[in-house]
Amino acid sequence: MFGSKRNRRAFLSPKALDSWPATLLAPYLEDRTLLPSALQRSNSYARISRRAMACEFTLFFPAKYPSLVEAGCAALDEIQRLESKLSVYREDSEVTYVNRHAFDGAVAVDDELFALLNKAARITQETGNAFDVAAGALIKAWGFFRGPKRAPVESQLSAAMASSGISHVKLDAGSRTVRFLRDGLEINLGSIGKGYAIDRALELIGKTYNARSVLMHGGQSSLKGIGAPPDEPRGWKIEIGDPYRSRAPVASVWLKNRALGTSSAANQWFVDRGQQYGHIVDPRTGWPAKGLASASAIASSAADADSLSTAFFVMGIDATKQYCEQHPGIGAVLVTQRKAKQQAQVIAFGTDPEEVELH
Repeated sequence: MFGSKRNRRAFLSPKALDSWPATLLAPYLEDRTLLPSALQRSNSYARISRRAMACEFTLFFPAKYPSLVEAGCAALDEIQRLESKLSVYREDSEVTYVNRHAFDGAVAVDDELFALLNKAARITQETGNAFDVAAGALIKAWGFFRGPKRAPVESQLSAAMASSGISHVKLDAGSRTVRFLRDGLEINLGSIGKGYAIDRALELIGKTYNARSVLMHGGQSSLKGIGAPPDEPRGWKIEIGDPYRSRAPVASVWLKNRALGTSSAANQWFVDRGQQYGHIVDPRTGWPAKGLASASAIASSAADADSLSTAFFVMGIDATKQYCEQHPGIGAVLVTQRKAKQQAQVIAFGTDPEEVELH
């Protein structure tokens, strides 16, 4: 028995825009759309989309922006370029090559991939290993790579844990090489790659096409807004969905040169031998994380927001609060799990009232 198809990638959904093609979205669960009142009266936005990285990437521009088609296509071309480099689902990607050969010897990678791996290693250290891109063996052990989903037996879990962890990856800055110190170790950039791709795509069109007002999202849970819409000076309004009530958001977020990432296992789970498991694995224990229904992170980069939403989901309330206190500019919106007759709580840390409004 498998859980609902709604997953972390359904929290920020664009599909309702198919019936309102020239309007900004403020999306949440069940493919429903909440439109900001100012934009309900507006017909001044255009969108351009393309499927990549197993999801749909969409950009929103003011309709009068003169280069929206060229800029949009350039941004989406950049997404596809990065997919060919970063995806473990591509047999010819650079990451797949590293996974196959880095235990046999040091593998030279380009500056871009090396910098991303360094960023991921830094976030792992800062979050106390709650986020770790070198947990591909664990992801496979649980069947979260290509399936089937199942709870691994103790020997399988022990083997996967022994072959996981960025501490077993040697990054040599001088030679720009990657070396695995454990056999079976694999890198999986799924929890940071889409955000990183959004950052790079927006940087490209900002420099090349002077795009100063644009929203981009990928995978329905990773977004970044550059500038602000003409009729909403606070920024691009996005509403975070309630994991339990599909007709109501838990918070509104205005993104102005800021990014938002959301992770949840409330609606993506499976049952094995009578036990229910979520799909976000705690790399410190090897077991699916528990305690939160969803975690959203707000940061200046989409890569940070994407990875930190996963880390916050694993870390829980107290550790997330401490992280936000120690890292100014990082915000979090957490939704707790419902227990018995108790309602879920919505908690925010490190947020600005001008940027985040809880409902």
